[in-house]
Amino acid sequence: MSTKKNTEEKMSPGRRQYLDIKNKYNDCLLLFRMGDFYETFDEDAKKLSSILNIALTARDVGAENKVPLAGIPYHSLENNLQKLIDSGLKIAIAEQTSDPKESKGIVDRAVTRVITPGTVTDPDLLDSNDNNFLLSLYKDKERIDICALDISTGKFETYITNQDNFLNEIERLNPREIIFSKDNTDIFDEYFDSFLIREYDGLVKNSSLGKSVIQTHFAVEDLSQIGLDNKKSLIMSLGMILDFVGSNQKNYAKNIQKINNVDRSRDLILDYVTLRDLEITKSISGNDDNTLFNFLNLTSTPMGARLLRNWLITPTQQIKAIEERHKKLDWIFENKSKLYELTEILKKISDLERLINRVENKTCNYRDLFSLYESISQLNTIKKMFLESPFDFNVNSKKINQLTKFLNQSIDTEILFENQSKLPVRVGFNKKLDELISIKNESNSSLLSLESSEKNKTGINKLKISFNRVFGYYFEVTKSNLDQVPNYFIRRQTLANSERFYTEELKVLEEKILNADENITALEDAVFNQICEEITKFKQDILFMSEDISILDTIYSFYLIANNNNWIKPVLCDDNKFDIRDALHPVIDKTLGFGKFVPNDLNFTNKINTAIITGPNMSGKSTYLRTMAIIVILSQIGSFVPASKCEIGIVDRIFTRTGLTDDIHTGKSTFLIEMEETSRILAQSTNKSFAVLDEIGRGTSTYDGLSIAWSILEYINTKEEKKFRTLFATHFHELTKLPETFSNIINLQVAVHEENNSINFLHRIIEGSAEKSYGINVAEIAGIPIEVLLKAKVLLSEFENPKRNNNSFQPLLFEENISDVSKQIKDLDLINITPFELMKIISDIQKDL
Repeated sequence: MSTKKNTEEKMSPGRRQYLDIKNKYNDCLLLFRMGDFYETFDEDAKKLSSILNIALTARDVGAENKVPLAGIPYHSLENNLQKLIDSGLKIAIAEQTSDPKESKGIVDRAVTRVITPGTVTDPDLLDSNDNNFLLSLYKDKERIDICALDISTGKFETYITNQDNFLNEIERLNPREIIFSKDNTDIFDEYFDSFLIREYDGLVKNSSLGKSVIQTHFAVEDLSQIGLDNKKSLIMSLGMILDFVGSNQKNYAKNIQKINNVDRSRDLILDYVTLRDLEITKSISGNDDNTLFNFLNLTSTPMGARLLRNWLITPTQQIKAIEERHKKLDWIFENKSKLYELTEILKKISDLERLINRVENKTCNYRDLFSLYESISQLNTIKKMFLESPFDFNVNSKKINQLTKFLNQSIDTEILFENQSKLPVRVGFNKKLDELISIKNESNSSLLSLESSEKNKTGINKLKISFNRVFGYYFEVTKSNLDQVPNYFIRRQTLANSERFYTEELKVLEEKILNADENITALEDAVFNQICEEITKFKQDILFMSEDISILDTIYSFYLIANNNNWIKPVLCDDNKFDIRDALHPVIDKTLGFGKFVPNDLNFTNKINTAIITGPNMSGKSTYLRTMAIIVILSQIGSFVPASKCEIGIVDRIFTRTGLTDDIHTGKSTFLIEMEETSRILAQSTNKSFAVLDEIGRGTSTYDGLSIAWSILEYINTKEEKKFRTLFATHFHELTKLPETFSNIINLQVAVHEENNSINFLHRIIEGSAEKSYGINVAEIAGIPIEVLLKAKVLLSEFENPKRNNNSFQPLLFEENISDVSKQIKDLDLINITPFELMKIISDIQKDL
């Protein structure tokens, strides 16, 4: 006990202060500001050294103890934060909160912000094209409630879901961080390996505490006042996220006052497998340049890009909403000649959603104020361009003009344009500030007068007044002129080639200037806060403008894509037909180059809903499946489509089973994953759904696979509540017999040109069923050795011989045994043989086999 006490007594004050703060933020990596560096100690130092690949040293902290030390210069903090955040750490930043010059003892320090991947607000650390969601979730019985918050934009949403569907929301929201209760560890599986998940250990231990947090935050007595029910799962999820953000980002938490309870019943549902298989926002290869989002994203604003992404992952089932977007697109086509400057105008508009949040929380900088001014200055120009258009501008122009006027009155925007490191408050906005600046300017003039006067008095022509932070203002005299220095010059510092002096008059001026500087800095901070508070009064108007611009930007991106690629407007209806002609996969078409992608058709009527597609590998079956799914998505986000004709009966869900994203590292076989996904499709589909199924049954034996595939197709086409539109690619040629039984099923095949033992895949889908799989031809193209190919051709010929035993899959190994068995059976005298003798012969045959 005494040893510990002695150690604490000998501990340096800085070490004691560090440990006091670290104990409060024990789950964080603590960046501790010391002068010009952010230092870390102990285990934090080891982590920092490892992540940033910087030197790990040691520091004496008193009592002859040394601890690990690693640090970074204060000016490199923002550059290094990204790596620390990407590592999944919680980072607490302790700043110096008192002036070192005025501190008699140790400098005061306090944690000013805690950053986690889901609570980032710095624009340099955010993806401008995507929301930065923090998610909390809680499961109670069958219900799971998800709360999604992007504190950088203020977007706050709740979702009611279940075990079968909650992964779809996770994939769609693409969270940077997920917090969960220790009660719910069982709902996580290998799928979550790609996400940062954190067990919540805060205040909300039960629903009573959760309810208390919610009531306090929103200042309500009953949750119904904010449109919420009293379900435990919602209370826990919402309580956890409010407490977590309140603990880490207090300023931002207090401004969260609106929740959107999301209803997904009117959306076209794309589940997590479909989003991945179709590469909507993420590429299977990891190159996100090859996603549908990246192809379509010709937006000019961050808000537009985020809205486009949201439309892509949540297409709508509402024909009216789609037609409204089409009206806007049509108007742009009709008036494109007067919109040639629109892209350049939109590029001048900053990320208004995130910018106004920083202004409200006073974490913005002077550059942000200029960006805001430049952004809102574009509104009137845009509204003039879109007079008598179907675009509804909800923003109040009068309010935006008032804000523009205020910014012009408070800030000299022309000077701010040239220098965004200092706030140029316009003369007349704050009289006290004007007075202080006048005093400073007069004092600076007095300095010049004093310098000139002393030159004349002393005869020292090179005499000059200079300044540094240590010695303040001083006269500098070279060694050669020291004999001319008058008696009233007081020596301040001696250098190798000169000496520095001050006078009583210079000291008085210095005091006046430095006091003015200090007062100006303090008052400028107050004025800056005043300006931020005044701008915040227009927050809702700025958000309306942001919403208007994002819709305009996204629709204009649709126009640019359609105009550049000659896309056509689809027709949407309530029935179940597809009439698609000359459809292209936009991303693959772009990758291959103009004219190389082979377009294809699909015709489903109210009487035909399923197509069985046969043909060789490499011929384009999988691409055809994905192309048609992409066409539906584009149609239901309000875009034009790459086709010559497109009539789409509204789809409520798109399902894919392609095997493209199977992850065998989960410990599940390909076949098990295939069956799980197929089971989900059969359970969740309706007769308004659309499924693209590629090679169902390939993961098991031939007859098992064929039986399962056949049964699935029968199930889909015999149950009226199912009978969803289906593209079913397969190598099981036996399935092509199904149209003989089911009139709503058709056969399609990939056209192949055969000539002189060579084949050419035409990538064209035509009616009928393929007679061959051409697997050996594909193997030849892949470079399989010739002797293997020759042997394969011999075996294929034997397998295809209908006179051979269908179970003879290894003819060389069992041929002799099977021949003997055949002879024995052939020689049996079935009329005279007794049952006992027959049983003995069969027993002997079994032993031989």
